[in-house]
Amino acid sequence: MKKIDIEELYWVDWNEISRKPEKLNEIFAYIRDYDSRNIEELGKILKLYSNPSGEFTIEFAKIAGEIYKNDKIKFIKALNLVRDEAINLVYVFRMEKIFEDEDKESTEILSSSQLTEEEIDTTYTFFKMYKTICAT
Repeated sequence: MKKIDIEELYWVDWNEISRKPEKLNEIFAYIRDYDSRNIEELGKILKLYSNPSGEFTIEFAKIAGEIYKNDKIKFIKALNLVRDEAINLVYVFRMEKIFEDEDKESTEILSSSQLTEEEIDTTYTFFKMYKTICAT
């Protein structure tokens, strides 16, 4: 599969791309190949939910959840690169009911030896934001 510049996708006219089903399918297949995406690319994928044209937000919300379910540590590492997206993703996780037990999942992630101090802080912040949002 041909490499796609994910950062560029944030700015594209999704309405125009949606008129080209083959191109659209190619893009979504590329994005959903999570195991082939590096952390930087996953971070850029997480940002797509907030794309300026506001298109495909439901699809990008589901993709963000899939990235988390596929590999929680990679998700946190990617989120750490785009921390400003955390609040949007908290709402996505609430809407998509991603967590079965957020306390258990938070503990699982935080017990990983693969996270840097900054990524641990991002994890604490993300889960704290989630609890705050869900309490309202």
